[in-house]
Amino acid sequence: MPDRRTTRIVRVRTGCWTCRRRKKKCDEARPICGGCQRNDFSCSWPSSVPGRRNSPNENDVKSSSLCNVGDLDGMQIPASPTLASGHSSISPIGGQSAIAEKAVEDTVQDGDVERRASIASNDNSLTTIPFGNPVPRTLSMLPGYDGDSYQLLSHYLSTTADCMANGSTPINPFLVQIVPLAFSSDLLLQLVITQSAAHRAFRRRDESDAIAHSHYTKAIQLFRHGVTDFIEGKESNPLMLLVGALLMCFTETAKGDMTGTIFDHLSAANSLLVRLLAQSDTAVPRELKNFLIEYYTYTATVSMISIDARLSGQLFLNFDLEQRARELLTDQYVGNLCGCWLELLLLIPCIFDLGRQWMMEEAQTIPPTADDIAMFASIQAQILRWSPYPHVIPEVYLAGSIFQQAVLIYLYTSLGGYQYAPDGVYKGLVENAVTEAMGYLDELSPQARINSGLCWPIAVVGSCLSTPVRKERLRTRLNDMSYHFGLGNMHRTLLLLEAMWQLSPSEAGPWNICRTMQQNQIWISFA
Repeated sequence: MPDRRTTRIVRVRTGCWTCRRRKKKCDEARPICGGCQRNDFSCSWPSSVPGRRNSPNENDVKSSSLCNVGDLDGMQIPASPTLASGHSSISPIGGQSAIAEKAVEDTVQDGDVERRASIASNDNSLTTIPFGNPVPRTLSMLPGYDGDSYQLLSHYLSTTADCMANGSTPINPFLVQIVPLAFSSDLLLQLVITQSAAHRAFRRRDESDAIAHSHYTKAIQLFRHGVTDFIEGKESNPLMLLVGALLMCFTETAKGDMTGTIFDHLSAANSLLVRLLAQSDTAVPRELKNFLIEYYTYTATVSMISIDARLSGQLFLNFDLEQRARELLTDQYVGNLCGCWLELLLLIPCIFDLGRQWMMEEAQTIPPTADDIAMFASIQAQILRWSPYPHVIPEVYLAGSIFQQAVLIYLYTSLGGYQYAPDGVYKGLVENAVTEAMGYLDELSPQARINSGLCWPIAVVGSCLSTPVRKERLRTRLNDMSYHFGLGNMHRTLLLLEAMWQLSPSEAGPWNICRTMQQNQIWISFA
C-alpha cells in the first residue's frame, strides 16, 4: 500500500501550480481551475505537457522548488509555547493534521490571506514561487492572543525594553533575560505584553486605553492564580513568579501608578527571591540570578523613600538579600538598573534605619548616642569615598555622580528632627550637594537612556530646591524626559515635586516626600 506521502504527491501531480503548492486536488479546468476560481487565486499551468518526461536537471529544479514551498506551508507552532518540552515547533509536511489543514482552508475562505503571486508559465526561477502572507493575522507563537498582542510584543521589543534599561551595558537584560523566559511561561508572556500596553498607553497619554486595561486585568488574574498554585504546592519553582512580581513592579512604573500597588508586588518578590537564591546555579543561570538580585535591590531601595520613617520600620531589603547584592560588588558589577552605583543603593536602607530612630518622636530632644554619631560618620565617609568605575561610559559616570550627591542629601537631611542654625554647616552641606547634583544634571541630556533610572535622585534633589529658576530647570527636564521615554513614573515624579514646591522649606526635603504623597494621594515608586 502506498504511504501517505506518495498518495498526496500523486493527487496534485497533474494539476495547476497553485493546487500543487496547496496540495489540493485540481479539477484541471482551463484556463482557471475550480479551486482557484472558488478561492480567487491566480491559476498558472506548467508549460510541459502532462506525462512528458522532463530532463533530469529540469525535474530536480522543479521538485526542489515545490518541496521548499511545501515546507513553508507546513510550518506549525505547538499550541503551548513551552520551551522545555523538547518538541520541535515545526511539523513535517507528511504529518500535517486535519485540524491544521482546516485552519488553513478557513483562513483562505475568510479572505484573511491576500491574493498570492503565481509561477509564470515559462519561468522556473525561485523568485516566481507563490508565497502566502509573511506575517499572519495572529502571531503563531501566541495562541489565544489577537493581532493587538503581536503589535504590543513588537512595541516591547523595539521601544519598551530600551526605555526600561538605562543603557549602562551593551546587553539589555529586558531582552536577553526576560524575553526567553516569557516564551516559556504564559504568565510572563502576558506580563510582557501588559507592560508594553501600559507603556504605549502612557506615551499616547490615553489613561482610558481599553486594550491596556484589559491586559492589565488579565495579568493580575494570572499572577494571583500562580501565587495560589505556589502556596498550595502545585508549583515548586519560584522563578516565574519572582520574575512576574518584578515585571508587575515595572508595569506600575510604566503606567505611572499612584495607588502604591508596586509595594504589594515588592513584598511578594521578597520571599520568592529568598527561595530562588537557595537554588544552585545549575538550576538558575548565574547571569539571570545576578540580574534578578539587581532588579529587586534597585526597586526595593529606591522605593523606601516612599515609606514614612516616623510610622514604619519596614525594610524591603533584609540582611541576606543585602549580602547577596554586595557579592556583586566584588566584580565591579554594572547593571542596566543600578548602573555603577549599586554600593550607594545599599547605603539607603542604612540611612533609612538611622533617620527613623531620630524621627520617631516629633519633639526629639534626646541627643544622638555615640553609636549614632559613629554610624553617621561611617556612612558619610563611604559616600564621599565612593567614585564611579573608570571604565563606564561618560553618561553612566555622570549618573553615578548625581546619585552620590543625592545619597549625601538623603543622609544630611536625616538630621531634620534636630534644630540647626539657618546659616550653619548643616545648611551649607545640603546646599553644596544640591548645587553639585544640579550641575551634573545640566551636563546630561534629558534624552540620554541613563535618565530612565534617575527619578529617585531627581526627587531627592528637587525636594530641596527653593529658587524658582532651579525649579523651572528641573520641571523642564522632567517634562522632556517624560515626553521622550513615555514612562509614567517620570510624570508622577514631577506631580509630586510640584506639590512639594508649594510647601515651606521646613516641610520640604526627601524625608517629607512620603507625607506629601499621603496628603496628595500620590503613592508612587521611583523605580
